[in-house]
This record gives sequence, structure tokens and C-alpha cells, in this order.
Amino acid sequence: MSVQEAIQTLEEERDKFAFHLKRKKLKPRMLAPVIGTSESYVRQLLSGAATGDAAKEHLTRLFKFTDYNGEGWL
Repeated sequence: MSVQEAIQTLEEERDKFAFHLKRKKLKPRMLAPVIGTSESYVRQLLSGAATGDAAKEHLTRLFKFTDYNGEGWL
């Protein structure tokens, strides 16, 4: 897989989760208390800007909370 293909795959996965959240009518301000962080951090997490082990744990927790079965991107 080329770098460009990898970037595209990551973007597609973020888009799929964003669509899932939109369908469930969940916004960052509603998700922040679930993982005990700020709304700003949730936006960073959803955009892929947040990285590291804590970000992976938070994203996994959001996947479980929202019943999302897709792939992670961190």
C-alpha cells in the first residue's frame, strides 16, 4: 500500500465514523463526558489530530459507546 493509499484509507475511516455519529445525532459536546475530556479534544480525536495511547483508548471507548464496528485510524 502506498502512502497516498494509506492516507486515503484513514480519511475514509474517519468519514465513516463521522457519518455514524451524524446518523445517531451525536455531537462532540455529547461525547466529551463519555470519555471525560473537553469538546475540543473530542474534535481533535475525531479529526485524527489526537494521537498516542490515550487517544486510542478514548476512540475505542467512543466506538463502544456509539455501537460502531468500523476500523480505528489512530
